[in-house]
Amino acid sequence: MHLTTAINPNLFSKELEYLYTGKGLGAAFEFFYDSSGHHREEGDAEESRIDKLRKDLVFMWRSRLYSDVRIAIEGSSSSHHEGLAAIFSTHRFILVSRSDYFHNALIAWNTQKPEIRDDDDDDRPAEPPTLMLPSPPFTPPSLHFVLGFIYTGTLIFSNRTYDLDTAFHIMRSATYISLTSLYDEVQARIVQEMMHGLFHAHVDFAEYERITGGKWGVSGCRCRQCARRLPRVIEFALLDDVKNLLLERGARRGLVGMFGEGWCNAEFAKLDKKIRDAALKGVAKRTTPLNVFPLLFAAEFALTKLNAIIDPWADISRDMILDARRHIDHLLCSQADECFSRAEWLELMETDGVKFEDRDHVDWIIKSLQRGFAEKSAGKLYQVCL
Repeated sequence: MHLTTAINPNLFSKELEYLYTGKGLGAAFEFFYDSSGHHREEGDAEESRIDKLRKDLVFMWRSRLYSDVRIAIEGSSSSHHEGLAAIFSTHRFILVSRSDYFHNALIAWNTQKPEIRDDDDDDRPAEPPTLMLPSPPFTPPSLHFVLGFIYTGTLIFSNRTYDLDTAFHIMRSATYISLTSLYDEVQARIVQEMMHGLFHAHVDFAEYERITGGKWGVSGCRCRQCARRLPRVIEFALLDDVKNLLLERGARRGLVGMFGEGWCNAEFAKLDKKIRDAALKGVAKRTTPLNVFPLLFAAEFALTKLNAIIDPWADISRDMILDARRHIDHLLCSQADECFSRAEWLELMETDGVKFEDRDHVDWIIKSLQRGFAEKSAGKLYQVCL
């Protein structure tokens, strides 16, 4: 495009900068994009400019305006994912500037000619070249969000949402194209939004112990959604092409923190035995006088729930919870003096069973003493009971 010499080069440079970045011309030119005329704080104005720029880029992408490269997934078709095309029209300059992978893949296309049609009489423009991506890790839904992030710098660029499986595919896709910022964002959204904090996955063991004070059940979300998603998170984190230590650390803490009703689902029972055994060892380490009563109550609640389930997986969960309960029974009897000085027991005695669940709690404690009774600890247990 040739411009007349009457155009001021410096001003035109600033105008182009404004089109690309949303800033650079100053407040005098903001009326082009904001007709409100009201004074805004600098931070709000910056956020507004970024939001406007993102919307413009998304419009350019979705409208296929001046699209010059297509991206397709090997072996995929639009019929596999309703409403989502398997071929994406994109812009080479965006891909090249935002991703080293696409830069290396597309930079050599500068000298390539567009695809030539067989029918010379057809006046329609030639189709742009197509870049093929492998599946896995790419899927049509994950590629949609990958490209949206490349254009806007965020995964929140539309009303469309993604589930946990798609989030996993986005992470693997981000690794494939070496887009660290995308990897970090989707990982953070898995931890904070989909897994409600994932048991402070970002902190090391020493800091986690400081936060929790060594107490079981005071950290992390134990909702039903997290309980069912947690096994999938640890299985994903342990994949050979993932090996995500942060998600693994949070998930392993979660499996221990979910002991009880959180183990009463098919997803947990179907985990690899090594993972389940590691969770059982984690519960055993947490079986201390500080935690003995909360763990005992969690085990009994879970066993009550499993009694109503006849599916085969329930036997696996039941056996694991019974195994953990044996450790609890042994500790309660062998360290009775410390256990029965805990606030949970003293509160039961002081309130004289006024709470609805107090009777069950006392009954469970008495039965635990009966199961864990041994000749070696009989004398000390007798003194404590007196």
